[in-house]
Amino acid sequence: MGYITEGENEESLARSRLERRKQGVILLEMDKVTPKMITEALRRQFEKRFFDIFSWETGTVRRVAKTSIEKPPDITKNEFHRLVRKGIMNYVPFSTVISALSPHADTVPKRLTESVPADMGIDMDSFDRLRVSEMLLLGQDPARALLAFYCTGLASFEESKHKAIIDHLRTMLRKIKDQNPFQTLGVDESISEGGLKRAYIKLVKQNHPDTYAYADDPEVRRLANDVFTEIQNAYTTVLRLREGKPPEEKKEIDQALQAEILYSQGLEAMKEKDYSKTLDRFRLCVTMMPDERVFMEAYVKALFLRWQNTGKGSSIEIKAAIREGTRKFPSSDTLHVILGWVLKKEGSKKAPDAFRRALQINPQNTDAQRELRLYTIRSGK
Repeated sequence: MGYITEGENEESLARSRLERRKQGVILLEMDKVTPKMITEALRRQFEKRFFDIFSWETGTVRRVAKTSIEKPPDITKNEFHRLVRKGIMNYVPFSTVISALSPHADTVPKRLTESVPADMGIDMDSFDRLRVSEMLLLGQDPARALLAFYCTGLASFEESKHKAIIDHLRTMLRKIKDQNPFQTLGVDESISEGGLKRAYIKLVKQNHPDTYAYADDPEVRRLANDVFTEIQNAYTTVLRLREGKPPEEKKEIDQALQAEILYSQGLEAMKEKDYSKTLDRFRLCVTMMPDERVFMEAYVKALFLRWQNTGKGSSIEIKAAIREGTRKFPSSDTLHVILGWVLKKEGSKKAPDAFRRALQINPQNTDAQRELRLYTIRSGK
């Protein structure tokens, strides 16, 4: 336990076996420990065994009735929840976290509390705006936090009341991806020009996004737009094929253009310090064009500025995004500068190392140069 010598431990164990009494009682009689020491040792022992459960490689996470779970004696509900959150954040294999969250991938978590426990070190600002699948893309810490919130009653996963529509639209999209343009339009390759146009108009009327205007669900709107776009692309492709032209890569061009527009909107919102709008725009850019480094850098920078200027978010969330970014873009000097800013705000002595790493990648990075000059002046080195 750290309070007694090895000899005292052996003596008390021998007496415990001989007298068939608990070792703690005997140590108290020997005047080697106090009741407080015993309580503390038992608490540490309990926590170790408790956290061992979370580290099981073959473990699963599932919801069970509250009445079937009994918390340990002499522990408050808040303390028990704290231990559960700590177990998930620090010990559960990430593969288990993914398995637990995957069934809810398409749902948007619902916040059940306005306050976040201080032991988490992460906020819930984005939890009621992003789908679970998008939360998983933010890195391990946000995903673990989401599962911890869920398991301790701070968040829930509620299926959309428009689930039937969502399932229908997803089925349509999957079907379209396995079809050629003629099959998507439901026509034969020999159909007349007039017949083709009539079939297209019929599909447009049936599948226009306005058809689902009554469904107040962003996922419905997104899927409806995707289906409508696929129908438009199929019609355009058929027309080009009939003209002897190759199919046009219009979707990719449109997506890149749309991402650039969103990026410009994000920059404008950043100037106005509307960080919620900024993050929404940059997050969409990253989702649409994941191989564009500038979008990831802009998103991470926005996370930092929101945290620095409003106090929303956390260093854990930003570091998780930086890890994801540097894994995909190891030559990004900007991400290392942002890491330096985070460490500097935390008061960490490792901040200069991040700025030096940025300069190793790009010796012309003025932000890193300035930060290191300031560090040299302040430290007198």
